[in-house]
Amino acid sequence: MRDLDDLAPVTLEELDERAALRRRVDTKYVVPVERLRDLIGRVADSYQVLEIDGHRRFNYESVYFDTPDLRCFHDHVAGRRPRFKARTRLYRETGVCFFEVKVRMADETVKRQRPQDKGEHGAVTEPARRFLEETLREVAGEGPPDDLAPTLSTRYERITLGAREGGERATIDLAVELRSMDDRSASLRDGYTLMETKSEDGGGAVDRLVRDAGHEPLSISKYRLGVGLLLADDPESATAQPLRSCFA
Repeated sequence: MRDLDDLAPVTLEELDERAALRRRVDTKYVVPVERLRDLIGRVADSYQVLEIDGHRRFNYESVYFDTPDLRCFHDHVAGRRPRFKARTRLYRETGVCFFEVKVRMADETVKRQRPQDKGEHGAVTEPARRFLEETLREVAGEGPPDDLAPTLSTRYERITLGAREGGERATIDLAVELRSMDDRSASLRDGYTLMETKSEDGGGAVDRLVRDAGHEPLSISKYRLGVGLLLADDPESATAQPLRSCFA
């Protein structure tokens, strides 16, 4: 059986080039760790693994910003469009940090980012605030609230697979931890991974394998899940119970 070490490497530049100018559908799953080796073996001839400086597993840390009354969370719960999320993301192996804005429109999600000093990870600096203002004015026609503050952090280890042809890719997140600013936390239970695929129609090779193994797509937002578990009531908790039960 082939595993991660047997896959051919691919650079980030090559992955991004293949995905350029493609409209992609994001589909998310919870997949048992025990299924991963079989899954990787089945796509080993048609997929490669992202490798940077000899690393194939990367530690990500994000800090999400929201208002004291959790406007971004409640906009997500209500399905409001346009709505936005803002965060800093730190790539620990490289020390690279970005301030990122995601705007959910009626039929697409627009993502913008700007570099930020890693010492300012978890802060809305003045340049970041201006960037957020400019992005929201341009994309959504509205400005951001004035009282954004760090609300939730997420940490996880990520593996990224990319198809040799076309723009399909899949990410596998392990050891996921969600933590509020008052130090409450929830962690993905041992034995589970969060997987996200990106394909043109939501029906890529990895999607077919995962679904054939009996794993149905789920609506997963790490931010909404973390706030719903640690900080606020989420009215869809009952329907999301299979996902919530994977966290301790």
